[in-house]
Amino acid sequence: MKKGKSIGIAIAILVLFGVAFYSYMGGFQQVSVIRESFGPTEIYYVTHKGPYKEIGNSWDRFQKEWESVGITNCDSLAIYLDGPDTEPSKLRSILGCRLDGLSPEQKKQVSLKFKTFFIPKMNGLSANFPFKNFISYFLAPTKVYPKFQEILIAEPSQTSVAIEIYGGSSQSVNSIGFFMPLGVNREIFKSLEDAFQ
Repeated sequence: MKKGKSIGIAIAILVLFGVAFYSYMGGFQQVSVIRESFGPTEIYYVTHKGPYKEIGNSWDRFQKEWESVGITNCDSLAIYLDGPDTEPSKLRSILGCRLDGLSPEQKKQVSLKFKTFFIPKMNGLSANFPFKNFISYFLAPTKVYPKFQEILIAEPSQTSVAIEIYGGSSQSVNSIGFFMPLGVNREIFKSLEDAFQ
């Protein structure tokens, strides 16, 4: 009897801990979607092809590359070219840092090592989700994209890519930004698709 009671207490504690942690991560927070613009901005980037769970390794390699040319901070973002129903091995992602704030010499070094891409000003759906730790990178999309999808079902519109804005690598980041352009022709991102060939 005592053993059963102890197991029950242990399970209850684990459940309470799980609920508290989920709450801390923002799991119960309501996601507010607004309409706003993003860009213009120019980035230097590398590509990642494959499951999102492996994207961290690509970020690590990317960071070593931009640090090798004397860059100490990356105002980072990612552009996701494929929908969630794509086979994981075929998912294409662009990992980028903004050129804004770099000195002319740094921009020169970057242009010698990386491809660059100009993101024009675009209107679309935008949302933010609190950043607590690396788990936020996995939890946030499960909360934000369903909200985007609700709006797209109610108000069908042409979408092209999804952009996630992570902020500076050397600064404290409080939230992850999400942006989905509306009414933007996919052709704008053709050079990014070509980078995978």
